[in-house]
Amino acid sequence: MVKSSQSVRKYVISSALVTTLALTPVLTENVSAKADPTATESGSSAETSILSNGDQGDDVKAVQTDLEAEGYYTSTLDGIFGPLTEDAVRDFQADQGLAVDGLVGPETESALSNLEESTTEETTTEEPTTEEPSSDESASQSDVVSIAEDQIGTPYVWGGTTPDGFDSSGFILYVFDQVGIDLNRKESDMWLYDGERVESPSVGDVVFFEGTYNTEGASHSGIYIGDNKMIHSGSNGVEVADMSIDYWQDHYLGVKSFQ
Repeated sequence: MVKSSQSVRKYVISSALVTTLALTPVLTENVSAKADPTATESGSSAETSILSNGDQGDDVKAVQTDLEAEGYYTSTLDGIFGPLTEDAVRDFQADQGLAVDGLVGPETESALSNLEESTTEETTTEEPTTEEPSSDESASQSDVVSIAEDQIGTPYVWGGTTPDGFDSSGFILYVFDQVGIDLNRKESDMWLYDGERVESPSVGDVVFFEGTYNTEGASHSGIYIGDNKMIHSGSNGVEVADMSIDYWQDHYLGVKSFQ
C-alpha cells in the first residue's frame, strides 16, 4: 500500500516538471520581447538601424559631419558617439520638432539628409556672379591704394604727372591711369564729369576739396585709404594726410568713386 502511494507522488511531480519545461520557452520569449533594448525612436522593428551613445565608426562620423555643417556639433570628427554627439543630436531634434531621445534613427537621419540637400541647393543657386563684381572691385581698389602708396615720397612739381614729380591732380591722374581708368586732367573737371558721387568714402575713392587756392570748384584731391586718411600730393610731395584736422574739414567738398 505504501509503494502505491509513492508511485502516485512520483507521477504528480513528473507531470508538474513536464508542464514547467513545456511553458519555459514561452515565458522566456515574452520576457525577452518586453525588455527588447533595440526599440527605435519611432517604435519600428528591431531590424531598423539606430546609432546611439557608445557606437563608433564611419556612420557616426557622417552624422557628426552633418551636425557640424548645421552648427550643432563643434568637437572632433572622431566617429565616436559620446555625450557631445548625443547633446548635438538632442539639440537638432528639438529644433526640428522631433522626439528628443538622442538616438539617430530613421526620422533624425532623414531630417539631417534633407537639411544637407537643402544647403547644397542653396549654395549652387546663390553662387553665380553676385560676388564676382565685388571681388573685382575690391581688387581694383586695392591696386589703386597700392600704386598710390608706392609713390609716397615723390616730390611736388607743378603740372607734374609722372613719378618724377606730381601736382595734386597729376597724382590722381597717374594712379588711375595705371589701373586703366581715364580721368580729366583738372580736379574741377574730375569733380564735374568723372565717376560717381557717393555719400561717404570707401578705400580707393577720391576725396575732393575746394578753396585750397584761388580757383573755382574742386581745387585739391586725394585717394582715401581708410581711417579718415588719404594719400595726396601736397606741398611736401606725395604723403599720407589726416583728413580729420580742421584744414581739410574746412575745405572738404565731397567724394567720388571712379571704380
